[in-house]
Amino acid sequence: MEITLEVLFKVFFIAIVVDFVTGVLVAAKKGRLKSRTCSNGMFRSIGECIVLGIFMSVDYLVPSLNSILVTFIAGFIFKEGLSIVENLVNLDVWIPESIKKTLQVETDKVNNLKK
Repeated sequence: MEITLEVLFKVFFIAIVVDFVTGVLVAAKKGRLKSRTCSNGMFRSIGECIVLGIFMSVDYLVPSLNSILVTFIAGFIFKEGLSIVENLVNLDVWIPESIKKTLQVETDKVNNLKK
């Protein structure tokens, strides 16, 4: 069975929904639930869906780019997955320590770059 861009897009869309719901739960838990933040997240997600829709259109026009487009969509799915894991950690859902440590190391690296 071949994984098509359409299947990857559906996986990405499901990941967006899960990320949005878990993000709202985290914001509510921390007392920082705001409509502006929620709207910004939704608009960002809509923009990403539009970009991926364009990728799917390009795939129909130039099929030889399929592997490159699959890589980009996989990257978008990975990014959403990381966000979901971060949200689950903030919701005190059990996540393996190795994953939490990896996320913490990367967060520390990003924070040190900002200084």
